[in-house]
Amino acid sequence: MTEFIAKLSRQPPQRNYTTLSLIALGTFLAVGVAAYGIFFPLLLPQIPDEFHQRYLSMSMVLISMHVVGGGIALLISPFQFMIYRKNRTLHRYLGRIYFLVIILASIGGYYMAWHAFGGIISMLGLGMLATLWWSVTLVAVIHARNGNIPAHRRWMIRSFALTYAAVTLRLMNPVLSVVFDEVTQFQIVYWLSWTTNLALAQCWISWREGSLRVAAA
Repeated sequence: MTEFIAKLSRQPPQRNYTTLSLIALGTFLAVGVAAYGIFFPLLLPQIPDEFHQRYLSMSMVLISMHVVGGGIALLISPFQFMIYRKNRTLHRYLGRIYFLVIILASIGGYYMAWHAFGGIISMLGLGMLATLWWSVTLVAVIHARNGNIPAHRRWMIRSFALTYAAVTLRLMNPVLSVVFDEVTQFQIVYWLSWTTNLALAQCWISWREGSLRVAAA
């Protein structure tokens, strides 16, 4: 274990700067998209394009549950990673808020999925995301209440990955719009935005657990 720590301490500082830069960029994007979601109901009447204007004829209560709830969850996510070792009490309270807003956002997510642009393919993609979002988070909460903190952390990483799909979707959309027509673009992004995040989260979990096993050997 001592040798492993010594090896880590000898790593080039550039790697640390790269990691911190990626964390800072991810947090910046999360806060930006979260702010957009939280204020979306107020901004909607001023957004002129037809895609957004169709929301005005839909239930603003359910839309607000999804976008505001998701925005709050996205805003909380990076700070939970930062404080979970330093302030466990705040971490628990923010965790309760996170769970509550995800339940609300998932209910709104089913409504948004039913009205998704792109037909049945888009509807299934967003519906699956909403289902995994609340169920994965619920599993994480159950593990926390049972005192299984390692399992809680693993499932929360998956939950945060699904929450971050709101950011990934907005990063992928401009690229996909260059290659595909509008309908195909949304059909793809409503699946790819969260499956990519979930795959990366699982890779991170597997790599992290492998590193810990090597350190303990």
